[in-house]
Amino acid sequence: MLHRQLRSALEEIFGEDFIDEALRRSELAQLTIFENPDRFKETVRGFQRLNFRDEQTTYAENLQPEYGYALICSLLDNPTRELVADLGLSYL
Repeated sequence: MLHRQLRSALEEIFGEDFIDEALRRSELAQLTIFENPDRFKETVRGFQRLNFRDEQTTYAENLQPEYGYALICSLLDNPTRELVADLGLSYL
């Protein structure tokens, strides 16, 4: 249930097509996280600081696609979530 609510909220922010594309490109998301953990960390923390949907949507629109994919997959894709944990980036 919580996963579905999270996905619905992310679809409102990023758009359903972007979420679907991100999940199809989970390997790219994982590579992005693995090769640029500090930048990924900044991406997540920047998103977490936002309280209002319009701010979140604007943030999402300005993200480079691969970091958007990484953010989405770190929340919705189990193998990516495991990578985040294995890298010690479990601050999500």
